[in-house]
Amino acid sequence: KIAEMTASVCSRVLLVCSALLFAANLRAENTDEAAAGKVAADFINAHVAELGGYEETIARVEASPLVTERYKQALAKLYRDALKEDPEMGYGADAVIGGQDCPDSFRVKSSAGDDGRASVVLIGEDPAFPMEVKVNLVLEDGRWLVDASGDLIED
Repeated sequence: KIAEMTASVCSRVLLVCSALLFAANLRAENTDEAAAGKVAADFINAHVAELGGYEETIARVEASPLVTERYKQALAKLYRDALKEDPEMGYGADAVIGGQDCPDSFRVKSSAGDDGRASVVLIGEDPAFPMEVKVNLVLEDGRWLVDASGDLIED
């Protein structure tokens, strides 16, 4: 009977240890540059699929789980300040991608990261429109989040 109880406890401990290792591995996979590139591409591709006016873009970005609070505030401030200065023209471009026209979708061209930060360069998938968009990301609570892109990147 003691042998059965010991075996049962050992198998439970082994199961818990396996689950913890699996969870740690998933978290580690989410911290790599490939994961950062995926978040950057997902965010930009969702953005270009639903291009709209300034307030619509602000609302969509504010609702996005893929961006930092800093990014949400910076974009809203940029667009609303531009609209105050020139209500008819506003900013005059799409600050998220840093341009006016863009291809329908982007893919990762390159990514580099270190110490909880990553920089991703996306390129348009249409060879006739090889536009590039730079996206900076930060690691928060084990998840990559867009912290700047396009015109919001400070050089």
